[in-house]
Amino acid sequence: MIERHQPTPPCSDGGCAGGPEVEPEWGSRRDFLRFGVAAVAGGLLTGCEQDQAFLDKHFRELTPEELEERIAELRADYKEKYGKDFEIRTDGPLPETLFAYGLDLSRCIGCRRCVYACVGENNQSRHDPQIHWIRVLEMEKSRGVDLHHANHYYDPEQVPREGHFYMPVQCQQCENPPCTRVCPVQATWREPDGIVVIDYNWCIGCRFCMAACPYDARHFNWADPQIPTEEINTTTHYLGNRPRYRGVVEKCIFCIQRTRRGRYPACVEICPVGARKFGNLLDPNSEIRRVMDQQRVFVLKEELNQGNKFFYFYSI
Repeated sequence: MIERHQPTPPCSDGGCAGGPEVEPEWGSRRDFLRFGVAAVAGGLLTGCEQDQAFLDKHFRELTPEELEERIAELRADYKEKYGKDFEIRTDGPLPETLFAYGLDLSRCIGCRRCVYACVGENNQSRHDPQIHWIRVLEMEKSRGVDLHHANHYYDPEQVPREGHFYMPVQCQQCENPPCTRVCPVQATWREPDGIVVIDYNWCIGCRFCMAACPYDARHFNWADPQIPTEEINTTTHYLGNRPRYRGVVEKCIFCIQRTRRGRYPACVEICPVGARKFGNLLDPNSEIRRVMDQQRVFVLKEELNQGNKFFYFYSI
């Protein structure tokens, strides 16, 4: 048995302070679309932070010189806000790599250590609001995988609780993600190595992607993220764990700042029972391929046929 962590429910005020107005400059169809969506979706965007970054070019459109300039600006901003020097990486997709994840439901004990390792590694807001990219659901063994009766806020003295099992849920890193198809400004997309990312400087906070995601895996910053200075991770990736703005949507990115440099995601490293597996699906000798070849695996909501890269299995 092991002590468990209890998540804090999200804030309930449902709003945030308003940001400065942006004067539109109509220069292209994309500009028209961006500002048009902001106007039409005004009810959704009211109160969300908007700043000069709203006018920035898309990450995928930046020249090396423009990218270097933007990174320098971000470093200066973070230095001023947090009093620390940040290393902001822009590592691209690895060749001949398709990242995938496996989770052993027969071993997970529901301790939520993965949740808080993710929070610390990826600079999620600690409170007001507290944001988790991983949700751990407690289910009754007699019911099997039953999302309608799952308990997110379970709070026993110790876990695992008799007669129950635990199912962590996070971004499924779909091959054909519905979230990217609905984004009106193309702020989110799937990378060649399978990671679905967001350009936070481009996101307008319309939350269409949240509505499209069937896994509740995207999270909106209603307020300025609260990250204690002594806990902040200063080794970041532009498309990953850099501190986000108020008024944007964020999500799991398979710890892109780690995995594109040959490391495991933080949740894999922290798991005390080895329930989490990760690797390159294209490598026949990888850990995730052994899972796929030797275990009976399934994906969440398989009927949607989205090509999930997050697999569940039972090893015992």
